[in-house]
Amino acid sequence: MFSYSVVAEKSLLTCRYLAIIAAIAAPASTAVTSAACIAMLLTWLMSGQVWQSLKISAGQPTGKILLLFFAWLIISSLYADTDWTDKINTLSSWKKLFYTFVLLGLFYPTQWKARFVYSYLAAMSLAAVISVPLWLLDIQVMEGREIGIFMTNHSSQSLAFVVAALCCIFLLKESLSQQKKCLLVGMMVLFLFNIFFISPSRSGYLALPVAAVFAIANLYGYKKLPHILGIMATALLLVVLTSSTLQQRIKVGWEEKTNYQTSEEVTSIGIRVIFAQNTWELIQQKPLLGYGTSSFKSVYSSYAAAKYQDWRGDPASDPHNQYLFVWLENGLIGLLIFLAYIYTAIRQGATQQPYGAMGASVLVAIAAVSLFNSNFKTFPEGHLLAFFVGCLLAQQSANNTEKDSA
Repeated sequence: MFSYSVVAEKSLLTCRYLAIIAAIAAPASTAVTSAACIAMLLTWLMSGQVWQSLKISAGQPTGKILLLFFAWLIISSLYADTDWTDKINTLSSWKKLFYTFVLLGLFYPTQWKARFVYSYLAAMSLAAVISVPLWLLDIQVMEGREIGIFMTNHSSQSLAFVVAALCCIFLLKESLSQQKKCLLVGMMVLFLFNIFFISPSRSGYLALPVAAVFAIANLYGYKKLPHILGIMATALLLVVLTSSTLQQRIKVGWEEKTNYQTSEEVTSIGIRVIFAQNTWELIQQKPLLGYGTSSFKSVYSSYAAAKYQDWRGDPASDPHNQYLFVWLENGLIGLLIFLAYIYTAIRQGATQQPYGAMGASVLVAIAAVSLFNSNFKTFPEGHLLAFFVGCLLAQQSANNTEKDSA
């Protein structure tokens, strides 16, 4: 016999599974992630839990700050000197944070957080196993990608394994059997090998140490921070001395930074320096309110074109620095709200062991590398972050309960 309550229950169950699928697919497949996100929203609407879940999301500190940030993005779009197509496209690029807001009201049951983490670890372990023989056998999966890289790009693959390694750090502190802990250690070794020896991603080299220090300090206490920093520095030195891939990437980065003023072609580090210089000069002209949501491309491109006659004057839609991007478009007010979101989410997550703290550690990792990329808005990293923060930080107030038979 047909019953809407049965449909609603199954829809909610499906919605949560689709969120897990989207998170796993984020570093590797744009198509699968997009389809999973659309299906997730549809099943969420069919679940009959929309209003209740939104209230739960809005009742959390992170949810409140997200609402404030959404509001300021919309207000900022009103004074941007761009057409409405650009405004809508830029607002849409922040939809990852909307997913975070939705998931904050859906993933509060602990068993779903556990399913999320263990499913992700299983998938990433398989991915890490696959990448090693590809690297050893010098197999290039696709033209333009480095040896051993088969996800969207080397940065997304590296950060996917960084997130997996952070999960392992927290799970090792849990009451698990010796066999499971040995398995986790083996998985972590695989992830670390991929991050530091296979992938040429400098984002991974930065993200893991920074987030690992936060994670370990969160687990063992900040009074032990000096010891943690000492151990981490020693481990990093050992990795630098043994990884030719890491050594080469550091060398190339240093040369690009040193020679960017005389270079005749675009380099990864050189263009970031130019972006930072020009963006900061523009920010100084309108520091408080900025130029408005969607304004970066038009404002920056015209400024750079008038200033340079070579590659430095090429148009750009992003400065490869999330904080400078927010400041230029949304002003100091928008930047402070954005920083408040990061702080609030980290603080909310740090109090929830182990899953909330995992989500907070992932946010620390992405926040660190966002000094050199706009990872909150890029597709692979932005979706991965959105789902980890939304799913693992979710919590429910005592007066809000739901029968969860799944």
